[in-house]
Amino acid sequence: MRSHVRLPSPATNATPVASGGTRMSLRLRINLMIAALMFAFIASMLVAQVISTRRGVQEEVAASNTVANRLFSAFIATVPGRSSDPQAMRAFLQQLGRLRSTELSFHDARGELLYRSPSSTYKAGRDAPAWFAHLVGPQQMHQQFAIAGGQLMIESNASRAILDGWDDTLRLLLIGLLTLALVQPSVLWLVGRATRPLRQILVGLQSMERGAYHTRLPTLNSAEAEAIGQAFNRMAHSIEDNLYARRDAAEAQRHLRQSREIARQVEQRMEDERRQIARELHDQTSQSVTAIRALAMSLVHRAGDEQGAQIARAISDAASQLHAEVHELIPRLRPLALDNLGLSDALQNQVDDWRAQHPRIKFSLQIGDLPTVPNPATTLAAFRVLQEACSNALRHAQASHIALSLHGDAAQLHLQVLDDGVGIAEDWQQRRDRGFGIRGMIERAQSLGGELQIEAGTAFGTVLRARLPLEPVK
Repeated sequence: MRSHVRLPSPATNATPVASGGTRMSLRLRINLMIAALMFAFIASMLVAQVISTRRGVQEEVAASNTVANRLFSAFIATVPGRSSDPQAMRAFLQQLGRLRSTELSFHDARGELLYRSPSSTYKAGRDAPAWFAHLVGPQQMHQQFAIAGGQLMIESNASRAILDGWDDTLRLLLIGLLTLALVQPSVLWLVGRATRPLRQILVGLQSMERGAYHTRLPTLNSAEAEAIGQAFNRMAHSIEDNLYARRDAAEAQRHLRQSREIARQVEQRMEDERRQIARELHDQTSQSVTAIRALAMSLVHRAGDEQGAQIARAISDAASQLHAEVHELIPRLRPLALDNLGLSDALQNQVDDWRAQHPRIKFSLQIGDLPTVPNPATTLAAFRVLQEACSNALRHAQASHIALSLHGDAAQLHLQVLDDGVGIAEDWQQRRDRGFGIRGMIERAQSLGGELQIEAGTAFGTVLRARLPLEPVK
């Protein structure tokens, strides 16, 4: 049963370590980008404010000088008598007072200062920084008028307008910084909430990397993150299923190896018992039957009456039949030629016996190159498969020709038995009544790590092909 794993809450500013150093987290990068954009916005507003202040100061200075010029031009034109009296001019200037952004000074013909504009009381004692004044201040304007027997000088002085611009700029900067200070925590929270699914995905991937393949992501709070989370869960599910499948396959492979080893051991014990029985039949039983037959023949010649002779001849015939059956049984139990002469000669002897027993059937045997020292288990399996396949053809195929072939290469033996009989049923693999002979051949080949195939011939009959490794697979 697969369990849903609840992922631990990732650290707020967790930064994964990669080759080459520590990389900045996505959340921090987004926060820095937003802060940089806000600073850029504040800076652009300050630049716009400075440009606006510069333009306003220039316009104010120009307007003040224009007013002053027109005022004094009108004064000269409208009051001709007073325009030649320095004291009258002085009284007029004192009555006029201070003009914004303009400094007035009046000197008599001897150069003595008779009047200077009073100091401004507006924001008295304060001035904008020199760099700001230089940045926004207009070019200094100087004008002189010869009037009332003296010199009237008009000079621009935009210090108050510049100070207003400086105060406005400071106020805008303060508002921007205060807004940034108030907005940034909200931005941090929103970015953290938006990137939380990514951190959950990262934690899930790290869990998978540590081998926790049962890890699953919960439902995430955005469409994109949810799509990634679903893909992650499908990937984890596939990996977990693949892992279980591999474990099951490894376990099945281990059981298969054990089964093959047990089958080989059982087969080896059976072959040892068959060899022993065949030896006993050949050395003991066969000799005993031969002795019985000799004694019976002796009794036939010595019997005094016909009835005793008939009994002796019956014993002799029974002993002869038993001797023939024993000699026919010995190759089926264990072909002694396989131990003494090898696979090729044992097959040739077996085919000769079949030819003698079934004179109406044509047998052909083709043996190609074989390994010099084949494995005993493979040699025995090859002989048994060919023996059983040919026996099945003799019993069931109604064939007139049976062809056997055997050859080998560097890794395996290749066997084939072909007959021209009635053929094998198409559903033979699904039938429950299929013989133990076919099942035994298949299991014998598989126990060595080989394979065996049975199929219908091209035109008619049956073809059996087998591949047996020279060294049994463990």
